[in-house]
Amino acid sequence: MKKPLSVASWVKALSLAVLLVAVPAAALANPAQQTGTGMAMKVGVGGGLPYGVFGAGIDIGIPHFSFVAGLGTALYGSLGWSAGVRVYFLDLTKRFQPHLTAMYGTTMVIKDVPYKGDTVNGFAFYAGLDHDIGPVGGVILTYGIGVLTNEVPPPGVEDPRFSVRALFGINYRFGGR
Repeated sequence: MKKPLSVASWVKALSLAVLLVAVPAAALANPAQQTGTGMAMKVGVGGGLPYGVFGAGIDIGIPHFSFVAGLGTALYGSLGWSAGVRVYFLDLTKRFQPHLTAMYGTTMVIKDVPYKGDTVNGFAFYAGLDHDIGPVGGVILTYGIGVLTNEVPPPGVEDPRFSVRALFGINYRFGGR
């Protein structure tokens, strides 16, 4: 006899569906607004899942759609990481560029003994804004707020399945957009 799916299983399935279907589909929904062309890369430092908790991040893509990744420290000597996709909705030659990001990576660092420093992974969904400082395409501030869904932590560790987190980064864009 099959057991019914748990809430955690449904959250994982929904997260995966958004990551693999909805985000790329949204990127292709309105290509007529895009005036920039070619590949672009954005690198920077900051705090939040796109930066591996506290570290460096990279955004490589084409107009309206990019792959993002981060690597950094997650406190207590742990390595934080992330990978995902980002969708930009407006003309990327504008000073303000709203976006949605779906990622998988380090969402929680355990501070309880005996697991202190261990990490828990999960999905994150951010709504954010790139804000060009000075000429469009050079130095960019990235802001965002999102929901994180943690996988099940080890036994005896408090389990905040969902949490809301902010992100902030200082980046530099090369090429393309």
